[in-house]
Amino acid sequence: MRQSLEQVDPQLIAHTLDEGSATDRIDLLDVLYELMERKLYPNKEELDDDEHTEVAWALEDGAYSVTRIRHDSLLFHALFRHFNGNEKALTDALAPSIIDELSADLYALMTPEMLAQRIASLLARNA
Repeated sequence: MRQSLEQVDPQLIAHTLDEGSATDRIDLLDVLYELMERKLYPNKEELDDDEHTEVAWALEDGAYSVTRIRHDSLLFHALFRHFNGNEKALTDALAPSIIDELSADLYALMTPEMLAQRIASLLARNA
């Protein structure tokens, strides 16, 4: 399972945030904002200006880790099957997490170790 979990390089995250909307990694920028929105405001669909500002500040703080599970990995397929193809149930179980619309990869706002533990306990409970 460990090799299926990839920590997104913190320097790449910092560089992407520094460049903002001028970045050529707009896909990563979108993922970061959506993850932090889900962490800070888990049950809100639309954020107001103050909430968007809070999200930006939290991202700038840099005190977080982002881990990716590629959509073509065995782990992703096993998790997807475990949740009967229900993406929302999968991302809710690994919250805060999203499945990126462009890449179809799963991103979680946690370290690879934390994500591995969460997946292991989830699969153990439902075994």
